[in-house]
Amino acid sequence: MGIGLTLVDRGLLTNEQLEAALAEQRATGERLDRIVIKRGHATREQVLEAMGQQFHMPVIDLAGVEVEPKVLESLPSKLVYRQGCVPISRDADRLTVATSDPFALEALDELRLVTGCAIDLVLADEDDLKKFIRAHYGVGGDTLDQMSADADADAPMVTDAATAGEIEQAQEASVIKLVNDLLIEAVSERATDVHIEPYEHELLVRYRIDGVLQRANVGSSIHRFGAAIVSRLKIMANLNIAEKRVPQDGRITFRYRAERGAVQEFDLRVSVIPMLFGEGVVLRLLSKTAVLMSLDDLGMPANILERWDAMIGRPHGILLVTGPTGSGKSTTLYASLNRIVSDEIKVITVEDPVEYHVSGVNQIQVRPKVGLTFAAGLRSILRHDPDVVMIGEIRDKETAETAVQASLTGHLVFSTLHTNDAAGATTRLLDMGVEPFLVSSSVEGILAQRLVRRICPQCAETYTPDPADLPRELDLAPGGTLTRGVGCRACRETGYRGRQGIYELLRMNDELRACVMDRVNAPRIAAAAIKSGDLTTLKQDGLAKALAGKTTIAEVMRALSV
Repeated sequence: MGIGLTLVDRGLLTNEQLEAALAEQRATGERLDRIVIKRGHATREQVLEAMGQQFHMPVIDLAGVEVEPKVLESLPSKLVYRQGCVPISRDADRLTVATSDPFALEALDELRLVTGCAIDLVLADEDDLKKFIRAHYGVGGDTLDQMSADADADAPMVTDAATAGEIEQAQEASVIKLVNDLLIEAVSERATDVHIEPYEHELLVRYRIDGVLQRANVGSSIHRFGAAIVSRLKIMANLNIAEKRVPQDGRITFRYRAERGAVQEFDLRVSVIPMLFGEGVVLRLLSKTAVLMSLDDLGMPANILERWDAMIGRPHGILLVTGPTGSGKSTTLYASLNRIVSDEIKVITVEDPVEYHVSGVNQIQVRPKVGLTFAAGLRSILRHDPDVVMIGEIRDKETAETAVQASLTGHLVFSTLHTNDAAGATTRLLDMGVEPFLVSSSVEGILAQRLVRRICPQCAETYTPDPADLPRELDLAPGGTLTRGVGCRACRETGYRGRQGIYELLRMNDELRACVMDRVNAPRIAAAAIKSGDLTTLKQDGLAKALAGKTTIAEVMRALSV
């Protein structure tokens, strides 16, 4: 009985659905089980169980399997990657191998030949298998092994000037595949940045995942090919491959087809800087196909969301979003614009870079080299009769004063500032040289935010904390419980997966405007706002989310220490 009939026999598939899936298989050549899953007729677990029954093979969960290093060495990494199988146990002259493709029975002969053992096959989920291979054999492990075997061990891998041989090496299929493997791994792990750092005896590759850097699992032999990797990235970004003395910046468009998913397109911002032992590279990954989040999805508490909603509906004034780099300010601004955009309102933005494409919004990319700065762009777009203006960042006095004048002439202005809290935004504008009466009369509200990591839902557990470890502001009943993640493969053993915002909103009132006129410092402004009920703090929101089981106390404190 074939896999299709097995699924029909189990009541997971109708005869009509089977005929449609078979027709697609004949047209595309794709495996029937994958078509069934893609069409949503059955889950991966159900199909895997049916395949195990069809081939009389046990099904295992690789996420809970610990394999001894000696067993992993039973198969060369090149064979593991090519055949998509891993050894999980060995007993004398028998080797148990996990595979996700029981149809490729010809692989059995090669496994027997290489190991000299009888082979027992077990079934594992395809995604789990790929994660297991990356975790134990490294990213691009087969490519590195092949490159190391082909390379001359005595050949210098780092030179002061680009040679024809170096350019040729950067265009070799093995180097191209290795770089693609690193980028695909970064995308699949939800990384926002890739750091490639050369040291004297190693090349370190790290991914920034959920705001925290984590080392990529790559083989130590990658150090020998550091120059070729950098050269390949330079070629992709249209940079000068021969120039190794000065920093260079470029862009790469990277397309990636997820497993059983649609094509994703990423805009990679490339920064190359000369360092002591070679060139360091940082790639910022911006998804062109990312779904624009709504304000309701950001995690704002109800009282802040209600107030912010009222502010973004005003006809004029300045609304500021503050926080350090990477705190999600741009996402909040985009969500706010998306909330108010309509046929009756004209919205123009000046950004660096344009991270999301928002329908109905006129977006301008800053180009300092040709004189299109934030200030110059803002002056120009005011002649385009906008109702709402967004400035990516207020960096200098000229931009700040132009934004103030725009708000005073009947425009609603959104922008960002790099300050640690909401109250600090007013003093930052004063420090830039903007007159106090202009700040007090134009600024309507300031939203400060941070991003905290969410507790991984797959390994979350409740526990009773030690009262001595809790901040005094946390209102936890005696014997009360909190939630934490213990770590699993889904979250790379961190206990966290994904992020959400914590917020504080300062709403300007007459008392606070008087404080700005008197150049009162930020702590006193914050104290006055709290007293009047016009400020809810970042710590209050963060601790509330910890009590609700969305994040941890340690994560809130880490985010607020930035």
